[in-house]
Amino acid sequence: MEGMASAFATTFRSERLIYSAIEETDEDKELLSRVLYDPVSQGLGDPTRFRPLSNMAGKKALDGMIKNALLAVMTCLPVDAAAADSTAAEQSEQSEQSEPLPALLPGTALKNAQASATPIGNIFLSRQPRPSTTRWRWTRISLQIAEPFQNKGYDGEAVNWALDWAFRFARMYRVELGTASSWGPRRVGDRVELGTASHNERTMRLYERLGFTMEGRRETIYSDRRW
Repeated sequence: MEGMASAFATTFRSERLIYSAIEETDEDKELLSRVLYDPVSQGLGDPTRFRPLSNMAGKKALDGMIKNALLAVMTCLPVDAAAADSTAAEQSEQSEQSEPLPALLPGTALKNAQASATPIGNIFLSRQPRPSTTRWRWTRISLQIAEPFQNKGYDGEAVNWALDWAFRFARMYRVELGTASSWGPRRVGDRVELGTASHNERTMRLYERLGFTMEGRRETIYSDRRW
């Protein structure tokens, strides 16, 4: 039981990040919109027609993502880590390791840490579209990191955290991100397939670094004169 207690106490954090629930508040939706309306994130992550996103379309997309989520969390930097990260960015182009989080963040301490942390992105795991298909035990993951915090390793850390949560606590058998190319890591007992459009080279490099291998390629998405 002691091992389980320790696992639960540290579940909502990883080495440098802490994760908090996305609330259906104007404040949280504003934070999500900053990433959603970024043209680079939109172009690389959204396979639909690339065009300016209206406020109505953005609100509808956010409402749908939150409503249909198995998991919807903000990816955040704790106060000390955020300060260290900001200072490092101003002083040098070299990224520095942030101070690790305390081993345990129980009760009120965890809530205070989440409330004071700096949001840098979000992670969503989707629900099954119909109750009759929940027995399939699969989910789809989406991840966004705000531009100032990219290229610091936070994306890979957040993906690994989300995969662990899906397999350990949601009893998922499969996690996927499906657009074009399918990727799968070498895992025993769990199945993960992540896909991305081939022009999203940044994401492809991330998946390769995390141990994913390409399983196939289809001419599914056409963007900027490329399949």
